[in-house]
Parts: sequence; structure tokens; C-alpha cells
Amino acid sequence: MPDKVKLGFIGSGGIVRSHLEQGLKDFKDVDFVAWCDLNEATAAARKEQVGGRGEIYTDAEEMLDKARPDAVFIMLPPFAHGKAEDLVVARKLPFFIEKPVAIDLETARRTAKGVTKHKLITSVGYMTRYRASVQRVLEILKKQKPVYLHGGWVGGGPQVYEGIWRWWVQKDKSGGQFLEQTTHTTDLARYLFGDVTHVYAVAVRDRKKRPSFYTIEDASMVQLTFANGAAGNLVSSCSTSQGGGVRLEVQATDMRAMFTGWEQSVEIQMPDGERITIPGEDNIFAKEDRAFVDSVKAGKNKGILATYEEDGLKATEIAVAANRSMETRQVIELKKL
Repeated sequence: MPDKVKLGFIGSGGIVRSHLEQGLKDFKDVDFVAWCDLNEATAAARKEQVGGRGEIYTDAEEMLDKARPDAVFIMLPPFAHGKAEDLVVARKLPFFIEKPVAIDLETARRTAKGVTKHKLITSVGYMTRYRASVQRVLEILKKQKPVYLHGGWVGGGPQVYEGIWRWWVQKDKSGGQFLEQTTHTTDLARYLFGDVTHVYAVAVRDRKKRPSFYTIEDASMVQLTFANGAAGNLVSSCSTSQGGGVRLEVQATDMRAMFTGWEQSVEIQMPDGERITIPGEDNIFAKEDRAFVDSVKAGKNKGILATYEEDGLKATEIAVAANRSMETRQVIELKKL
């Protein structure tokens, strides 16, 4: 691998802008060679963001064959996944992919199978894993038994249905709030407590007057059973305007940790009144991007904390099980999905 990793982007929207702003554009060991987006103006904006580096494409296959990147960032909404991954896997390219990795299990499992077959380096955008607050709680949990966790993403939802919010409120495009947004907390729960075996979910609907294209739930509660016997409950709401936010309470036999905010600041309570407070980082994308680039250069994992075949796939399995449970009102056993 040369000193600089040639990066190509499939999807060039707002999430790419954030990755670039938070450090990626300043990496000295990357070369931005291609920007692909159905909207040429969007791709052009990202090219300008890095000083005019890279060519603009509207077709992913053409971009891969002409620009020949060393690694690819797949930055697409849930409903657009599938073809891009097929193209990248067929070329045996390492890739970073934003969450959620798919809206359906067929797509996620097909991609995971290809990744495993070709032993590809992958990274999923579960940036919360890289936070100092999360790492400290994970360290403490290694010496204790987890008991339960409770949290989620709660808010009033979009007020204007434009841009991403137009497709976000359509179930067949976003997969619903639990799959698309609360996935960060779902992944954090898995990271701290381990694999999930059973899922039971309840949907809340018809709380507010909505446009006809609004088909996601107003809220949901998802019960998780972990393989180690612990339990979890995750709440998602886009219909409650007061007292919302992002939070996760984690209870172990001799510890309570309360994560708050998108940045996942934490207050940890330990025996004998000991309290540990760790603020969350703002520029967290740079950590996961650094780990991915370092791994591509080394040809092996050099600090990636979330991979497609392990973490992206399993988060999708949990979300799909929750959606199925909302429809059937049955407990879903993940190994039977």
C-alpha cells in the first residue's frame, strides 16, 4: 500500500460533510480521488470542501472502475443499500459504511457473506464505541455482571418534511426510527452487554395528525434479552416534545452508569459513594476514520471497533426483529430469523 490511501465516496451528503469537517479532510495520508452522488452539486460541494481534490461521478460502478480507489466510504440512506456494496465487495475493496448498514436482512447477510469470503477490512459508523466514556464503562463491566439497561432516543420528530426528513418518516425507506436512529443505542447496548437472543417490541401510532406519506411509528418500546441473562429496554419516540434526548442507563451488580446526550457524556456511580464523570467528545468521527485508514494501510485491523460482518449485521438483525415483533406482537428469537 502506498503512503497515501486513495479514497472514493459513494454518497456525498451531510454525513460525509461531518466526517470531513471533524478531521478526515486533514489526514495527510489520504488522497481524495472520487465523489459519487446522484446530485452532482452535492458531490461538487464535498470536492470543494477538500480543496478541489477528486473527480465527480453520478454512477458508482463508473467511479470504481475509473478512479480505482484503494478504499471506499459508503454513505447512503437505508433504502439505497445493496448495489453499492455488491460493486465494492466484487472488487474486494475495504470499505467504511455508515449506519444502519441495510433496511433488510437479505442485503445485510449477502454483504456480510462477501466480506467474510474475501476477508475484507470493514468499518461501520458506530462512532460511540470510540468514546472515552464508553471505554471506561466497558472496562468496569468486565469485572461485574450486567443486570439491565434502559434508554433510547426521544424527541418531537421533524416539523418540516424536507431533505432527509421526507424519506426518514417513510417506513419502507428508513426502516423506522428504531432501525435508523436508535441504532446507535442498540449498538451501544450490544457493545456493553453482549449479543441479544430475543426481541419483543410494541409500536405506538396515531398520536398526532400526520401527512399520508408518514408511515413510521410515533414511538416504540423494544425489549431485549441478552445471551448472558441481562435485559434491556430501548425507547424511541418522535412524538414527545418535552423531556426528550439521548440517554442510556446501565446497571451492573456494583455500578450504575448514566450516558446522556448525543456525545454520550457519562456519570458512573461506584460503591462507597465514588463518582466518575467523563464528558463526551465532539469530534468523534476522526477516531473511527483514523482507525479505518490505519487498518487499510496495514492490511489488517488496527483499531476498528465495529465491523460489518459482526456488528453491522447484528444491529440490523435486532432492528428487523423489532419491526417484525411490532407487526406480529410476538417475541422474535434471533437465531430463527
